[in-house]
Amino acid sequence: MSLLSDLKWVSCHFRVTEVLKIRDREETKKRILEAVGSILEKRGFNNIGINNIAREAGIDKVLIYRYFGGLPELLHKFAEQGNFWPSLADIAPGELELSEGSMADSSLALLNGYFRELKKRDMAQELLRGELAGKNDLSAETAEIREKQGKQLIEMLSLGTDFSRDLDIPAVASILSAGFTYLLLRAKTSGTYLGIDLNSDEDWKRIEKALELLVRSFFSLHKDEDSQ
Repeated sequence: MSLLSDLKWVSCHFRVTEVLKIRDREETKKRILEAVGSILEKRGFNNIGINNIAREAGIDKVLIYRYFGGLPELLHKFAEQGNFWPSLADIAPGELELSEGSMADSSLALLNGYFRELKKRDMAQELLRGELAGKNDLSAETAEIREKQGKQLIEMLSLGTDFSRDLDIPAVASILSAGFTYLLLRAKTSGTYLGIDLNSDEDWKRIEKALELLVRSFFSLHKDEDSQ
């Protein structure tokens, strides 16, 4: 084998080795991020830590510091992905008709979409529990994402109709969504609230019917006031 052939072989081998290293690094980073989500979903917010994450990912904890810098940076990267929280497309998959006559229907579609998607996401529920327990790096990151999305949902209802401008939709939506979220989070720690079985599909249907009554009454009352 000539010197030129040897050099070509060394160069090719080096490039292949570097590609494999990059691929392995990216795969390891992916496993670490997935481990954060897995721990949240299966074991709860309080179990998020370097040692538990390394154990879940099946890697040496040194790699977490090497690839992310530390736990705060890792949690920041995890929050950036946004996979834990339902997207606007999940909550409102279809077109909303925004007019005075359809405001109640549109509001119910958004609220029910949010509730439906949150009930399916154990990881999102654990993030909310952790946030209620106290401010931390991850809760601060994820709260910012949720607040931005919430404002977008309110804007969807507030655009295109003069009727909506006279309503304090953010205040009403805050009360309704906070109440539902509390009941959902409570279901894991305490099975009942005021006689409502929070682990019963039938009782959740009662809550949904009550929600519809409140929303329709709110818009109907406002229409009655305007007509006087």
